Amino acid sequence: MLTYLRSLIGVFCLIAFSSHAQNNLNVGVEKLERGEIEQAKSIFLNFKSNPEAVEYLGDIESFKKNWDEAISYYETLVEKEPNNAMYNFKLGGAMGMKAYYGSKLQAGLLLGDIKKYLRRAAELDPEHQEARRALVELYMQLPGILGGSKTIAESYASDLDRINEVDALLADAYIYRTVEYKELAVSKYEEAINLASRKPGLISRNYLNYELGEASAMYEIQLEKGKYFLDEYLKNYGYKDIKSPAWAYLRLAQIARTQNKPDAALKWIDKSLKFDPDFVKAQEEKVRIQRL
Repeated sequence: MLTYLRSLIGVFCLIAFSSHAQNNLNVGVEKLERGEIEQAKSIFLNFKSNPEAVEYLGDIESFKKNWDEAISYYETLVEKEPNNAMYNFKLGGAMGMKAYYGSKLQAGLLLGDIKKYLRRAAELDPEHQEARRALVELYMQLPGILGGSKTIAESYASDLDRINEVDALLADAYIYRTVEYKELAVSKYEEAINLASRKPGLISRNYLNYELGEASAMYEIQLEKGKYFLDEYLKNYGYKDIKSPAWAYLRLAQIARTQNKPDAALKWIDKSLKFDPDFVKAQEEKVRIQRL
């Protein structure tokens, strides 16, 4: 009887500890979603044996562009769960960003692993949109001698046709833009903007709002819709998003300039520079606006 009671108490303590840990993790998640990045990180660091906490730590380091730290966290997750599509995608993505921001030597050394993890994510999850978008861009950016291939990029873009039409149109536009078929790229971007306006449920992640708004600003198309998407991006901006608010404000300023609204353009560009005073593209845009 005494042994049974001891076992029961042990089980109860284990359940209570797990519940307490999960509650603390939930507090960390809530802080992360409110933009309290460092406070959330300090909580997750107490649970480094928990895969959920490790993934959030990797996401935080990715958000902060600390690619080596992010890669280390995601590698830990992939070692434990090699068949988890999201872990593979995040590891390949972090390596890709390190290559993008690093030297040509670093990029060359990482290239094989970037391909491996992104392709594995796509193979493990036939519905994984982000992995396929990343692969489209990777194969279009690489020169042929390093394995770049428009045909392979188009095959991943084709996969997206059955998964998400907006993603598919944006992937097609990227391909045309890269090979400098401007008219075809603009046509695809316009289709994507119009489709997303009719079917907002296809905006499956906030970054798509930025992409649609960026296309509107860059190609001077569907300007009111572009403003709407950029407003949505800013409204929902969080730790998962790639471009800082400074970029969204820049695009809003460009749209206002195109609409010949200098006061509005100046307001947006000042917000961009307030967020990032060293943002060169915003500084250049402010000069253009002041010439109106």
